[in-house]
Amino acid sequence: MNHDLRGREVIRMAWRLAMFQPRLYAASMALWIGVHSLPLLTGLVTRAYFNRLGARGGVGLILAALLVSELVRLVVFYGAIVVWIGNWVQLMAVMRTNVLAWTMNGEGPSARGTTAGGAVNRYRDDAEEFVWLIDTWLDVAGTGLFSAIGVLVLIRVDPLITLVALVPVLLSTAITPVLTSRIKRYRRESRDATARVTGFVGELFNSVQAMKVAGAEHRVIGHLRVLGAVRRDTAVRDRLFTELLNSVNMNTFNIGIGLVMVLGAARLRSGELGVGDFALFTSYLNVAFFPRWLGWLYARRRTAGVSLERLTATIVGARPDDVVAHRDIHLRGELPSVPQPVRRSGDALEVLEVRALTARFANGAGVSDVSLVLPRGSFTVVTGRVGAGKSTLVRAVLGLIPRQGGTITWNGEAVDDPAHFLVPPRVAYTAQVPRLFSESVRDNVLLGLDPSDRLDVALHRAVLGPDLSAMDQGLDTMIGPRGVRLSGGQVQRVAAARMLVRGTDLLVFDDLSSALDVETEAELWERVFATAGATCLVVSHRRSVLRRADTVIVLADGRVEASGSLDEVLTTSEQMARLWAAVPQG
Repeated sequence: MNHDLRGREVIRMAWRLAMFQPRLYAASMALWIGVHSLPLLTGLVTRAYFNRLGARGGVGLILAALLVSELVRLVVFYGAIVVWIGNWVQLMAVMRTNVLAWTMNGEGPSARGTTAGGAVNRYRDDAEEFVWLIDTWLDVAGTGLFSAIGVLVLIRVDPLITLVALVPVLLSTAITPVLTSRIKRYRRESRDATARVTGFVGELFNSVQAMKVAGAEHRVIGHLRVLGAVRRDTAVRDRLFTELLNSVNMNTFNIGIGLVMVLGAARLRSGELGVGDFALFTSYLNVAFFPRWLGWLYARRRTAGVSLERLTATIVGARPDDVVAHRDIHLRGELPSVPQPVRRSGDALEVLEVRALTARFANGAGVSDVSLVLPRGSFTVVTGRVGAGKSTLVRAVLGLIPRQGGTITWNGEAVDDPAHFLVPPRVAYTAQVPRLFSESVRDNVLLGLDPSDRLDVALHRAVLGPDLSAMDQGLDTMIGPRGVRLSGGQVQRVAAARMLVRGTDLLVFDDLSSALDVETEAELWERVFATAGATCLVVSHRRSVLRRADTVIVLADGRVEASGSLDEVLTTSEQMARLWAAVPQG
């Protein structure tokens, strides 16, 4: 879903986020209005000081008042900084937590159209860019109040000088929309280019061995240079137009100062303007600074829209409202305990049925009209050539990708949301390429579960005992990024232990034993079958696995070509016969 956000919608989303802590934001607003408005008092005190210079007495009292006003402003400024930083941190945390939570629990839980590095770039930079809009409101409100009152005061002192000083304000207001339309486009291009660079760098560090084996170091570095050059060009354009807008607004401020100084000096010499009035004008010249804040507000509304679009596009099925929704972010107090899976009585698997399942991607790949039945304690193997749709089938059954048709039932009850229903303690799943974290073996197996007696049983059934004994720190051994310190077979068995420790009714393996030697594989399956009532759905082409199957489902071009026992499908499916002949013994 591509969200092209209008200005009003961006403002509405920003306001909703700002109201996460309404009292805190109101306090920030009041304090920053005070920071920007207290110079009104300072200007009046300064005017009184210069008017009293030629008179006797009162000057010391005025100087004391001037000192007090500046001290008050300093204290208010300090308070404004402290309060707003606390608010700032919370608002960014809300957005980042929402995106992360939606990625983990929303419709289609995987990030869309971006690398891991690109997603991190959006979490970090785009969330901060959006909160800048809310930050700018504080300054615009403060400078706006100061300018409104200041202009009224100055008009009473000298209307002509005041009106001349406001001419640059009107000029800046006219130029700002022209520049900000380009700023929005350049900001999007710059953000996208940065995401491509960070994403590629992340993939580069995770693929060093593959790059060296292929002898592709120079080509990879060349591609990185191309991405870097594009990022540089887009960043320069983005920065150039942003600074151009700032320059226009700043120069209007300088022009306003110049005009006031020239006209004020002339009127001062002629006696039409007193020294105190002239001092008041110089104190209130910041009214000409208001256009700069308006320009920033206009530009940041555009760039905030880009950032919100990018954050929304990162996660499948989300809306802008979901990115700014209020939630508990647990910045204070004890962190909540990790919820442990709870098995409900009568929920144990008796039979899982899939009928006429269809899940197709935009390019036409996928599966169509697939049906299967998994009784308790059964062992079902899905096989077929590369690209037949095996992994797509199990992912569609588990709700990890959207399906266009078909039904799924658990013990006869319809499963409308398999992504949230077919999870531990009902179902555990290991993907074709298991994902491990840069943590210890223990943390990768438990993933937040409380340690229990099941841990030792799971490690035993995953045939990890001998490997752990050979590691200096055993279960506490750090495995490196994506398990780089482990062999392919160890990665698969750590993933298997992660499944088995959850004690689920249904185990879904996507080609789990592809990196195991024959002996280890045989031992692993023997121990898995020792689990009472274990039900397995397995993607594999290994003979040893196929021989164990109660049912073999042969896929071809996303459809079921044959289904039945191994002997039956070898007889009825020419493709299965060719696959069987091509697979080595073992």
